[in-house]
Amino acid sequence: MSFISLGDLSRGFALRAQNTEIKARLTRLGQEVSTGLTADPAARLRGDFRALGSIERGLKVMDSYDIATREAAFATEVMQNALGQVHDAAQKVGSGLLTATTMFDAGTIDLLGIEAKGMLDLSVAALNAQAGGRTLFAGAATNGPALASAPEILDEVKAAVAGLTSVQDVLDAVDLWFETPGGGFDTLGYLGSDTPVGPARLNDRNSLALDVTAADPTIRTTLKLLVAGALLSDNTVLGGDLAQRKALAVAVGGGLLTNATDMTTLRGEVGTAQAQVETIKTENASSRQMLELARLDMLAVDPYDAASELKAAETQLETIYTITARLSRLKLVDFLR
Repeated sequence: MSFISLGDLSRGFALRAQNTEIKARLTRLGQEVSTGLTADPAARLRGDFRALGSIERGLKVMDSYDIATREAAFATEVMQNALGQVHDAAQKVGSGLLTATTMFDAGTIDLLGIEAKGMLDLSVAALNAQAGGRTLFAGAATNGPALASAPEILDEVKAAVAGLTSVQDVLDAVDLWFETPGGGFDTLGYLGSDTPVGPARLNDRNSLALDVTAADPTIRTTLKLLVAGALLSDNTVLGGDLAQRKALAVAVGGGLLTNATDMTTLRGEVGTAQAQVETIKTENASSRQMLELARLDMLAVDPYDAASELKAAETQLETIYTITARLSRLKLVDFLR
């Protein structure tokens, strides 16, 4: 009978190789236990990555949609807040100016005009609002302000009404400056683009176009009336005639409160866009969940089996360490006894 024995060098090499293999298995199993996913997708899918690739592409697309919906939600919120400030300013100024019928001193009219001037400043600043570095009410011209500054607009209108002494003439001149196509507002007041900003794709089925600009007729009317009210801050307008200034205040106040209904409607349109974004966000979250479940179904490992294999591999490694330690302590005298 012949015997085949392993020399010390060969035995050491075999133990090291086994040790390396078990450590690699421990690393793989540890990853699978911690992530719940196979560490070797190629083996699990038998080399066919087509279905998994489609799912991964879908998840990447969902990442881009998530960014788009977050930006759209932020933009609509900023727009809603801006329109709310303009709306509130118009109502406040309108209510104040209507009280002019009970006032008899020029100083109070001056104060009402100063308040209107301040609310004009606030409204223009609100309409020049930006989100993510893009101006929201300037159409496609998102890299600059939507409107010239309130003082610049007011100075232009003051020049247009200089020397006029009747309320109707002043209102007509203001209306002409704001409403004439290619007139003062179109060339000097509104600095944005007539081309609306392009729609943003929020998922495979839905896009959103935030195309409200500072040149919108409702916003334009509000600005026009605020400017007309701000003219009262200059007591030389209408030749300083107190009765005419009061009449202008009342006319402007009534116009602002009447236009408030249109502002509410405009805010409702933006509110509808906000609700649409939230609905799409919910749809996208559902689509992402379906893709992730499909991916998990392809790559998931049984946690109990993985944990059992990990424990077995740890036991094997400990056994090898024990054997190696015992072999390293053997002496020649142990064989000669």
